[in-house]
Amino acid sequence: MEPKFNLVEEPWIPVLKEGRVVEVGMGEALLRAHELTRIETPSPLEEAALYRLLLAALHRALMGPRRLEDVLDWWRAGRFPEGPIRDYLDRFRDRFFLFHPEAPFFQVADLPEENPLPWSKLLPELASGNNPTLFDHTTEENLPKATYAQAARALLVHQAFALGGLLRRFGVGSAKDAPVARPALFLPTGGNLLETLLLNLVPYAPEEDAPIWEVPPLRLADLEGGKARWPLSGRTRVYTWPARGVRLLDEGDGVRFMGYGPGVEPLEAPHRDPMVAQRLDPKGNLLVLRLSEERSFWRDFSAMLPRQGGKVAATLKHADNLQGELEDALPSGKHPEEGKEARVALRVLGQVTDQAKVLDLRREVYPLPPGLLCPEGEANLEKALKEAEELGQGLRGLAFKVARAVVGERDSNFARSLPLERLYWHALDGAFPGFLARVAEEASLKGWREELKRAAREAWAATRLFLGTGARHLKALAQGEQEFGRLLGALGKEVGT
Repeated sequence: MEPKFNLVEEPWIPVLKEGRVVEVGMGEALLRAHELTRIETPSPLEEAALYRLLLAALHRALMGPRRLEDVLDWWRAGRFPEGPIRDYLDRFRDRFFLFHPEAPFFQVADLPEENPLPWSKLLPELASGNNPTLFDHTTEENLPKATYAQAARALLVHQAFALGGLLRRFGVGSAKDAPVARPALFLPTGGNLLETLLLNLVPYAPEEDAPIWEVPPLRLADLEGGKARWPLSGRTRVYTWPARGVRLLDEGDGVRFMGYGPGVEPLEAPHRDPMVAQRLDPKGNLLVLRLSEERSFWRDFSAMLPRQGGKVAATLKHADNLQGELEDALPSGKHPEEGKEARVALRVLGQVTDQAKVLDLRREVYPLPPGLLCPEGEANLEKALKEAEELGQGLRGLAFKVARAVVGERDSNFARSLPLERLYWHALDGAFPGFLARVAEEASLKGWREELKRAAREAWAATRLFLGTGARHLKALAQGEQEFGRLLGALGKEVGT
């Protein structure tokens, strides 16, 4: 077999360039990052996996950054240094072939072709085997062939986000979660791809670390019986973790099937993924912050703050520090090249899971203002979210009181059918980004409380219409009106102004 489809040179990473989506290789993505807007893909998992790959390559090519000052230098230069990146990609060029007789990228060259699996198993949104179907209605019988670019991206996604569960291959009964299968990932983004990469290029010590392409290629003998076990440490090792053994089977113009087996089992180590935040549970244990099926992430935003015993994602802290340094150096937060106000956003990416099932894929976007992690910003955020939850709980209680007045105790589902609480939170989903953008300002809490009242009033008005005008309904609403007024009157008093 001749080596085929080199990921450094072949176009496969979808990016936004001059308003159009095009595909580029790793080399162009890194060396022309200042000319590209961002990675552009419908899949939040693909977006996260591609950024983690590029960050791993940058960390190793630049052997850093050791300090925040290094990141500031590259930001002000408006591009990455070409020499070290070209030299690095040239040195490891042979390890980036998607198809290779000895070392196919992120794969196991000698995995048998017998009992192959469809390539769609690599993506949670595609139907295959027992995977729940999220957005796709193909079957294994009519499975379309993946292009090499699609197969490469799917491979990255699976290695980062594969859920643990039954495997029953090559002496391994079950496999563990990939490193970021369940946490929410925090990805600050800037005005172009260069800025986004720099905002996530957290200072790094390259010693005792290596990505998958710098270590000897894995073989089936390494993986059989669960023999391969590595400590879950080293940033680029974790960014390129071989969670499963995969061998894409080339059909000449695409991929339909793959060899599949166990990967490297992670051993616990004192390492925290830079994109992952932690919260304190009631027992005092630190747990990774996850996405929820029932609620938008912003409602759990303050759980990772030090004020509540949590730990902010290192990428978020790094982006906040970087913005602070740039603000101090540049008048009015102006961009060094274009003279435009620098705006940084935060993407929260990941999958909502239930044991071995993927329930949803999520991408939520919020502003990331300078000063978010200053004492004033943290305090305002904590108060704002506490007040929103307290009012939400009060509205839930109100819904149950109104329901009991209409139907008695016999039907609790009627209370849940009322739109009061649902519409309240829906309105706040739209209002929260505006509050977050000015969270460190003195007047931000006052504006937020007005948004809470507006959301509650609109939800209550919709609930009144929903109930109708029968005698029991009108009586229930009259009683509810008093409780509703009490809830709004109490807003802000319990937690202080």
